[in-house]
Amino acid sequence: MYINKSCNIVKKHGIIPIRIESSLDGIKRKETDLAVIPLMNISEREYHVKTEVVFFLKRHNIPSNLLTFRDQIDLKALKENVETKLELVLVDHHNLADEDTYLMDSVVKIIDHRPQDKRWPWPGREIHLESVGSCATLVARNLFDKHAEIIDSQISSLLRGPILVDTCNFSKEADRATPVDVEIVESLEKVGLSDLDRDKVFNEIVKAKSDISELTIDDLLIKDLKVIVGIPIVGLPMLVKDFLDLQGAHLESLGNFAKCKNTTIVVLMGMQLNAQEISRDIAVFSSHANRLRDKIIEALMASTQPSLELSLIRKIHQEDGDVNLFLYEQRNLRATRKQILPIIRDTVSLECRC
Repeated sequence: MYINKSCNIVKKHGIIPIRIESSLDGIKRKETDLAVIPLMNISEREYHVKTEVVFFLKRHNIPSNLLTFRDQIDLKALKENVETKLELVLVDHHNLADEDTYLMDSVVKIIDHRPQDKRWPWPGREIHLESVGSCATLVARNLFDKHAEIIDSQISSLLRGPILVDTCNFSKEADRATPVDVEIVESLEKVGLSDLDRDKVFNEIVKAKSDISELTIDDLLIKDLKVIVGIPIVGLPMLVKDFLDLQGAHLESLGNFAKCKNTTIVVLMGMQLNAQEISRDIAVFSSHANRLRDKIIEALMASTQPSLELSLIRKIHQEDGDVNLFLYEQRNLRATRKQILPIIRDTVSLECRC
């Protein structure tokens, strides 16, 4: 099993039931010497920044020493070993980072709820690609379809939590949930959950996700990070405007972060959840004025699919007068990162071909 680098609550909890499903599939096929390993695509030292994941797994009596992290296993060696056959299941993504393209022919199955990336068609693979509110919904549906008898209260709880988070607890304002998400959660709740109070579970996870008391600025920048066509897209558990007010969250720290990622541009996306209320903002930082930054901002402002409804609320200048950071309120609360990423990806790809 192989999950993407943001490695948030959906990915971590979804792959545990997938591990069970894959093991049972192997038994049905009468396979021997089969090892199914849920692989977290982050290093072990990064695990602590996933505060909501640490909380939720502890709640289900799953300690970190039962998890396998990317720096604990050598996929290249496994792939090159003639005595083993490496098969990968991609969970909550369907593309590979440049450094992982050598794994392409080992991918046998994909489970994702993102829009299809035409550059990654994956012919001949088992594909579960559907636009639902949560990837955990697809994981749960597969499990109900193939091995419903093994779904107990523990597995049900592990799957329902991520769906509640991904759909913002079925908030009408967020409008993320689909009828499939609703149906699956209702089916999971019929299994016999010990805690049927959705609001309570959702609020506990959100509180854990928002707990930054033990995190540094650098931790926050990698807590929910995606890198697309060389541009870091930082997801924050707070609004960007509040992040910028934290001690140490100055332009120099963003510049150092960009330098470590071999870029001059960083996009920051903030979200604040209070009960059923959602707020979003987005910022574009650059260590110096450049055409690519301007093109990204132009594309975000001009986008109609979706329209982000951006309103400039702040500019931060460096000493020579150049603007380093543009901060916007995002009034379209339904537009999520998975919808914004393609805008940035296409803009950068087009600009870099010029």
